[in-house]
Amino acid sequence: PESALPLAGLKVLDISSFIAAPAAAVVLGDWGADVIKIEGPDGDPNRRIMTDSANYPKAAVNYPWEMDSRNKRSIVLDLKKPEARAALERLLRWADVMIVNFPPLVRQKLKLSYEDVKPVNPRLIYASLTGYGEGGPDRDRPGFDATAYFARSGLLDAQRYEGGPPGVPGPAQGDRATAMALVSSILMGLLHRMKTGEGSWVGTSLLGNGLWSCGVIAQAALVNAYL
Repeated sequence: PESALPLAGLKVLDISSFIAAPAAAVVLGDWGADVIKIEGPDGDPNRRIMTDSANYPKAAVNYPWEMDSRNKRSIVLDLKKPEARAALERLLRWADVMIVNFPPLVRQKLKLSYEDVKPVNPRLIYASLTGYGEGGPDRDRPGFDATAYFARSGLLDAQRYEGGPPGVPGPAQGDRATAMALVSSILMGLLHRMKTGEGSWVGTSLLGNGLWSCGVIAQAALVNAYL
């Protein structure tokens, strides 16, 4: 008989929207995890991105949503309402991993910070994704693929011919690369829990992954290199 997928039995709570963080949950589901996605009453904006964004080719099938939401069960919770908290805490006690990508200030308002959820489930792997990192002056700014990953990292400027405009990235290129970094951090958290029994807070950012992607150029600038 075929062996079980490597993450069979792992329980994941996906409280994220758009692409990078939900794509990380998709990968965990591809490897066998049981993923429950929480959406607000208006739904994840990624449901509408094919029609809302001029960069997406149009089709009869909502392929961006299908691609980033496969392997998941769904539930709607209005986390701004106190009565949703009891249902959320039941799910938190069930989960091994929680993925969230609200900016830190929004997480605090919704009581979704690590400090809020750790007492509910101390073994939880809390995985956060931000645009610009958990600290610093831009910590609470929403970050997107084109702005945080490509523009702020320098990739847009690097992808140009001399005298020409910056190269425009295809949809979600930085999001998908960043998703794999988030998956890696989650797996490291699970490894730590296997060794110690403790949960932990792991995470990454779009800007950090953009800088990693163009690390040669960024490092060259830091040491005043030239051609």
